Amino acid sequence: MKQRLLSYRPDKANGALLPAGLALVLLAGAALQLGLPQGEAVPPALGVWRAPDRRLPAIADVAAPDLAGRASLFSPLRVLGAQVDTSVSLVPQDRVGPLDGTYVLGSAQIGRVQALLLRDENGRVLRMAAGTSYRGWRLLRIEADGARFLKNGTSRRIAFGASEPASSESEMISE
Repeated sequence: MKQRLLSYRPDKANGALLPAGLALVLLAGAALQLGLPQGEAVPPALGVWRAPDRRLPAIADVAAPDLAGRASLFSPLRVLGAQVDTSVSLVPQDRVGPLDGTYVLGSAQIGRVQALLLRDENGRVLRMAAGTSYRGWRLLRIEADGARFLKNGTSRRIAFGASEPASSESEMISE
């Protein structure tokens, strides 16, 4: 028994007219590509050149406000209607902080690490993680309202943030 190869002549009835036409166009394009003369394989060398010297535009320095030196946003002195003299700084002028001239400003969550913010006597704001040391004071832990330090066997807890406002008598009765 002889097996016959199933091949169809392209016509509209079997739907092979479009693929056959596109195959002929592809073959004609390939023959044309191979038959045409080729240009230069490698472009000529351009030589070494230097990039133009572009300078950034001059931008004026803008003084940033000292936010660390201001009164805390959560301070009890900022209660609605309280009169506060803004000319007087709430930070002592003698610059004697509880940690050898350094003040604890607060804490911040940076990623998964909690950091303590300090301000030294020069006004620089420093970041400190638990377990690190600054001027011999080792930061043991950061709590919600304070930080615990250790130096030469002496432990010191320094509170930061606003203190809890005094509750009025009416609040005590309602509870």
